[in-house]
Amino acid sequence: MRHPRTERLVDRLLVSALIEMRSRERLAPLAQHLPDPELRAMYGRMAAAEAGHGELFCKLALKVAREEATRRFAELAAEEARLVRTMPVRAAIH
Repeated sequence: MRHPRTERLVDRLLVSALIEMRSRERLAPLAQHLPDPELRAMYGRMAAAEAGHGELFCKLALKVAREEATRRFAELAAEEARLVRTMPVRAAIH
């Protein structure tokens, strides 16, 4: 996280967006493959909610600083990908 106020806000919004988007990626397969229809529906609703949260955080970051947010999202996503490659595979949801 960077420290000037606007940059910090953009970073916080974009990190939150990435967290929500990754959560959706983990929940969606559960929604598609669970045998219990009630659990499938519940996980489907949760995945949709997480996607909506991710989109909202991105939209807010773009409102704060459009060009900065677009550039910074790419930087944060690249750093996230680098970190993920170093971590062991495990089932997890935030």
